[in-house]
Amino acid sequence: MIAYRKQRTAVRTTEVLQRVEAADGFERQLEVGELEAGVADALCPERDEDLPILRALRRGEWRDVDLPATIEIAVPEGFAYYALDPELYRIAARRFVGELHPTRVAVIGIRSIGTTLSTVVEQELRRLGVHTQSWTVRPAGHPWDRQLDASDELEQQWRAWDGWFAIVDEGPGLSGSSFSAVATFLANERIVLFPSWMPDGSQFVSETSREVWSRFPKYCAAFEELERFPGAEDLSGGRWRDVTGVRPVVQPQHERRKFLMGDRLYKFAGFGRYGRAALDRGKALAGWIPEPLALEHGFLASRWVEARPAEIGTALVDHAVRYMAAVSREFATGRAADPAPLLEMMQENCGVEWKQPVPQGPAVLLDNRMFPHEWLDTGAGFLKADSLDHADDHFFPGPHDPAWDLAAFSLEFELDETGEQYLAERYARQSGDREIFARLEFYRAAYLAFRYGYCDLAIQALGDCEDGRSFHRERGRYLTLLRNQSWMRQTSRLSA
Repeated sequence: MIAYRKQRTAVRTTEVLQRVEAADGFERQLEVGELEAGVADALCPERDEDLPILRALRRGEWRDVDLPATIEIAVPEGFAYYALDPELYRIAARRFVGELHPTRVAVIGIRSIGTTLSTVVEQELRRLGVHTQSWTVRPAGHPWDRQLDASDELEQQWRAWDGWFAIVDEGPGLSGSSFSAVATFLANERIVLFPSWMPDGSQFVSETSREVWSRFPKYCAAFEELERFPGAEDLSGGRWRDVTGVRPVVQPQHERRKFLMGDRLYKFAGFGRYGRAALDRGKALAGWIPEPLALEHGFLASRWVEARPAEIGTALVDHAVRYMAAVSREFATGRAADPAPLLEMMQENCGVEWKQPVPQGPAVLLDNRMFPHEWLDTGAGFLKADSLDHADDHFFPGPHDPAWDLAAFSLEFELDETGEQYLAERYARQSGDREIFARLEFYRAAYLAFRYGYCDLAIQALGDCEDGRSFHRERGRYLTLLRNQSWMRQTSRLSA
């Protein structure tokens, strides 16, 4: 199943250097990490090596270094989506030193985000008097069975190392294979792992990962240790449902951290430029969403609104199409939407092969959250919740055709044919986009295939719990909707 989309962007290295020079504090460290990871991937596309340029970047030296003209940048998901505060890795490094008293540590960061995180760990170890060397690597292959390939020179350095190894990354995910790939390659008993959270490892799909996870010490600090919002009510992981009384199904691991303090909701928006982009979007959507106020520690503070879920009807549909038309105008990218990743996702998730011509439309930074519980009725009008986080995140579709949001609204509210027609006609009138009718069928298919796959992955991750069982039911609902589409060709996999 595919739910995550690729988030790698080719950029001029000079643009990244400009961001580095303009930043300070942790934001500069974040930007340098993206630069280093992009350069390492460009210079070591198949096998990791110990190159002079990479050693310079590891030392934080980027001026007067002969860098590639273009690199690919990947979004550091923990810093952009999951409130992965670097201070947590400093705490973990202190615990490692306090318990095992290492004198020499080889720090290995797993690119991309492990580049920055490993620098944080190395700096803290050095501050505590530990002798360190560090590298970054990128295990490759199937996500559930990653393998590490390093040059003979690099392998010899590791074989000769007479201290500890610290493997640093965010995660692990469903497989744990990135950590296990590095640990297996090192074939050393003095290994410690620095993850961002502490699963028991028994659910990893890889047997090797389960063995590695149980075998080596792990150092990880919990977000709560930072005491960022003392006295606030933690609404993370779906706990907001207890406050609102609305109980839609959620995958808690995919939810942004959020805290309620008085009349303010603090929700993680991202460090550095990622958080600023969310704040700018919030300001541009003033009047359509709860009022955004400020950024603090990567969290966007907004006004808490007392409301109930809006009921579907002409008033809500009219409001929704005005909102979606405003989003299409305000956040147009000037590019055409690329349907190729959606076609691949549809084929992978459902065995759906789209036989008709793929309609062409504009790419927009969409809302991408059309669930009924996110349309709020305040008594004085409607507001849209959760409008800042999903326009360009790591799930499908990314910047794409407004037809995606229209199709999602129609499907999530289960509009009948008359309701769908009314929705499209009102949107066409508000936006001036008369071609929207021709694009909706394809985007209904794409949206349903995505949600079907997302539910399947959530079921694997959650197992037999309330939300896991709810995702079973949701998957069945999306499957029924898929089968009822007029273009649908049944496949043995989808009908199973």
